Amino acid sequence: MPWVGTSSAGQFACATASQRTLKDLRIKRKGQPVFVLGHVLSRKAQEATFEAFNDRLAVVRFSDEALVGYEPRELLLPTEIDEQAVPYFEIRSCRSCELLFPLTIEELESDPEPEQCPDCTSSSTEHTG
Repeated sequence: MPWVGTSSAGQFACATASQRTLKDLRIKRKGQPVFVLGHVLSRKAQEATFEAFNDRLAVVRFSDEALVGYEPRELLLPTEIDEQAVPYFEIRSCRSCELLFPLTIEELESDPEPEQCPDCTSSSTEHTG
């Protein structure tokens, strides 16, 4: 099966208001740090790195070298990556829908931090605004 849709050049992405999952990225870079939500319970809530696409699945590598394929929307981006290229994940559970979502650096530094995921926040804004 072909490995497509990746680049090995450039910087890794962090969570932004418009990009919170691997699916949201226009260019997916090999080695991109991700936080796994996925369907494999033994791997859930672990950090991994994106390797490539294999058909429609994003293949990620775990620290024990295991490779597993996930839907790109199941892979959250880090909040921040420091100067030594260490990713930091600030993951929160939405108080409305209970889905996990990554904070952006701006949200992390805000007071108070968001209690709802972006989808629920936009839904409640539409109903009240």
